[in-house]
Amino acid sequence: MKKSVYKDIMHGVTPVPMESSITEAAKIMNRKLIGSVLAVKDGEPVGMLTERDILRKVVAKGKDPRTTSIYEVMSSPLITTHKDTSLPEALKIFRKHYIRRLLITDDDGKIVGIITHRNVVLSISTTYFAKQRARRSILSNEAMV
Repeated sequence: MKKSVYKDIMHGVTPVPMESSITEAAKIMNRKLIGSVLAVKDGEPVGMLTERDILRKVVAKGKDPRTTSIYEVMSSPLITTHKDTSLPEALKIFRKHYIRRLLITDDDGKIVGIITHRNVVLSISTTYFAKQRARRSILSNEAMV
């Protein structure tokens, strides 16, 4: 089986029933040190709740997080991409949909993980700068000959 191009930056997703309260979701996010949860209905993914959703759609609007459900404020529809999508293509998806998190699917369309815009940019820049260092090293070694 071919490994995903995201193997080093992909994280697991945490499913939470969409009927759960924002308080319940926030406690899970805090306990697991994660910035989002996957809202599910009957085991199927239907949306995503992020820290930003909680801040803008609950806190800033004065809603009660104990009585507001994930369903009321989650982001939907879900934006996904296949595990073999290139990192530059993933960046295009982030930009096109104005998102910071992208769900990764396998060959069967099942969600297998999540990547963040930040991690993709860091991965691409780390690779770029490593190549630049290698080129400089080669050039300086050639100059010594």
